[in-house]
This record gives sequence, C-alpha cells and structure tokens, in this order.
Amino acid sequence: MSELRATVAIARRQIDRRFALDWAMQFAIVSAIAYAFATTFPQPLGPVAIASVLCAANAAERAHVAALRRLTFFTAPLFGRQLARAHAVAPALLALAVPLGYAAGAALRRAPLTARDLALAIVAALLSATIALSAIFRDGAPAWFYLGLAATTAFGVAYGIDALAPGRSLGFTLAVAATIGFFALRGFGETLARYDPVPEDDATA
Repeated sequence: MSELRATVAIARRQIDRRFALDWAMQFAIVSAIAYAFATTFPQPLGPVAIASVLCAANAAERAHVAALRRLTFFTAPLFGRQLARAHAVAPALLALAVPLGYAAGAALRRAPLTARDLALAIVAALLSATIALSAIFRDGAPAWFYLGLAATTAFGVAYGIDALAPGRSLGFTLAVAATIGFFALRGFGETLARYDPVPEDDATA
C-alpha cells in the first residue's frame, strides 16, 4: 500500500455517515448561535472566539476520543508527519463547520461576515483543531493543557495579531498560523509514535 493510498484509507475511515451527521449538527448549532448573537458580538471577535473554543472542545468529546483510539491504523506504511497529516484530515474538515455555520447564521441575521473576518475565523478553527489533536491520546491534565493551548493560541493568532497590528496583512496572520500548525502536526506525530493502543493489562497477559 502506497503512502497516498494509506492516507486516503485513514481519512475515509473517519469520514463516514456519523461524521456527516456531526458536521451538519455542528453547522446548524453554530448557525443558530450566530443568528442569535451576530449583532451582539463585534466582528471578527465573535466568530474567531467561537471557532477557537468549539474546535478545541471537539477534541475533548469522549465518544470521539474513544473512536479514534480504537482505530487500527498504526500498522499503515506511514511514519511521523505523514501519519499525523493523514489523521488530521477529518478533524480539519469538521472544524470548517464552525466558521461556515457562523457565516451562514450571520448572513441570515443580515450581519454578514466580511471575507477577511471569515478567513480569520477559518484560520482560528483550523489552528485550534490542529493543536487540539495532541490532546486526543492524552488523559487528565496533559489533555486539558493542550485543549487550553489550542483555544488560546488560535484566538491569539487569528484575532490578536489583527487587533494589535491592524496594518498587518492577512497574509502575515496566515504565515504565523501555518508555522504554528506545522509544528503542532510534528508534535502530534511524536504523540502518535509514543502512543500504545494496547492496554498494559493486555500486553502483559
């Protein structure tokens, strides 16, 4: 099996009917939130904050975590960053439901996001989801640390740079987010390399 085929197989295994339902439900929920509060929260603060928090929280959803830990993809011919990228496809697609849902709800409320604000919300969603990946195979305080790191970093990059340096171009924000996301994926690859899907009791039996 080639690297590309292994990557596609991993992604397709995660993108099933349940994934589509989760995506649609998340899109609808965020749309309802945006419809109710789009005129209350300033842009891009509202969509960026919601994307940063919700996309990190997705990684803490216990059924989601349990399903990912049961995946038997550790024997695929992928190593390090290749395996991390393959495993990040579905969470990244799911994360897009948040900014797109917010944009839909805000548009229905006649307070549409500008193209720049939508781009910042997408940056926050993808960056938060990428960093939060490292929490999936951890428990307790280390997991909560990565979830908090994901939300705060995504918000800081997507909103903080724009707020503190209004003259900075969107390209600068994208470059910072891409750099952090690159290292986050590398860190996730190291997490996968250390993760042992076989419980200690089973291993010693």
